[in-house]
Amino acid sequence: MRLAFLSIGRHIHTERWIRWFSDQGHECHLLTVQPGDVPGVTVHDIRRGFGPKPLRYAFSLAEVRACLRRLQPDLLNTHFLTGYGYWGHYSGFHPNVLTVWGDDVYVTPFENALKNRLARAALGSCDALTGDSADILAVSATLGADPERSFRVLWGVDFEVFRPADAEAWRVAHGFSREQIVYFSPRSYTQPYYNIDIVIEAAARVAAAEPRARFVFSGYEGDPAPFAALVAKAGLTHRAVVVGRLPHAEFATALQACDVFISVPSVDATAVSLLEAMATGRAVIVSSLASACEWVVDGVSGRVVAPRSAGELAVAMLDLAASDARRRELGDAALAVAREHAGFAANMRIVERIFAHLLEGAPWPREASLAALQAGKGAGSR
Repeated sequence: MRLAFLSIGRHIHTERWIRWFSDQGHECHLLTVQPGDVPGVTVHDIRRGFGPKPLRYAFSLAEVRACLRRLQPDLLNTHFLTGYGYWGHYSGFHPNVLTVWGDDVYVTPFENALKNRLARAALGSCDALTGDSADILAVSATLGADPERSFRVLWGVDFEVFRPADAEAWRVAHGFSREQIVYFSPRSYTQPYYNIDIVIEAAARVAAAEPRARFVFSGYEGDPAPFAALVAKAGLTHRAVVVGRLPHAEFATALQACDVFISVPSVDATAVSLLEAMATGRAVIVSSLASACEWVVDGVSGRVVAPRSAGELAVAMLDLAASDARRRELGDAALAVAREHAGFAANMRIVERIFAHLLEGAPWPREASLAALQAGKGAGSR
């Protein structure tokens, strides 16, 4: 197949997704305003025009249309509803499979009437929709997506990289001993809804009660300096490490080296970092979002707390500090869930089946559809 992708460039989600199809022998083209080399993929820079953003969007749309006419792909896969999803819709190209990511569904369509209309247009016109939780698909359905053509596809985990392993050397290199309890918060520094300020507040409470507690804060994007200042203000300077983006391979090692993974945003789809933490057998603490609770059951496969409750978070953190056996029990349960549902290749084969339906009339992957998940008949319904 000749496949065209409209997506955010220089992003690991985009690269892993497209390279999977390239590795299967398909001809792959990436159309983006963030161009960069992707092995095995032809990258097209669609940046055009100058001046205000609406004008630049219009010029880029013209370039998208021209590029699709030149390429004549068999199928277009558009990633991220905001911006790219609009271009995919107004390109008029079909079949167009739209993949939503997170705040492009949860936040942007509700900011104003224009963005709501644009979201509804793109969601209503796509030939199929994928998203990484039943919840994000359900919200998309309220905006006009067809539940029968909406499919849960996780970003997926490479189990060869993200697996239980001894990472004592990483702990030692960062000043942590085997006896200490290391809590790891790896969410982006860019958006307030990731609630890193709440994690720091809870960490201060935990540090006052648990002398073994140590903390690692990393962000895959954004400036760590403001959060390092919060850590210092909370009196945690000598008990916490604050870093920026960790390389993907080192991120796996950091997960293996920590004792507890923390992700407590107010808004999110299924965080791939959560699935990766589960795949390493870590005890996890997540916020009570529907997308997280698809995978984590409180007290069974992790701990679940309210998104902006430093008190609840501190209690959960102390609960997990109290017992090595408890952390192992929850981590083992999380690992089993990840192994059953979160494999990267298995999820990409769902996308492949969607493409095959649209191009060849093969059966839909009905077990992954929102309709089946809501009826409790889908794969991994919980």
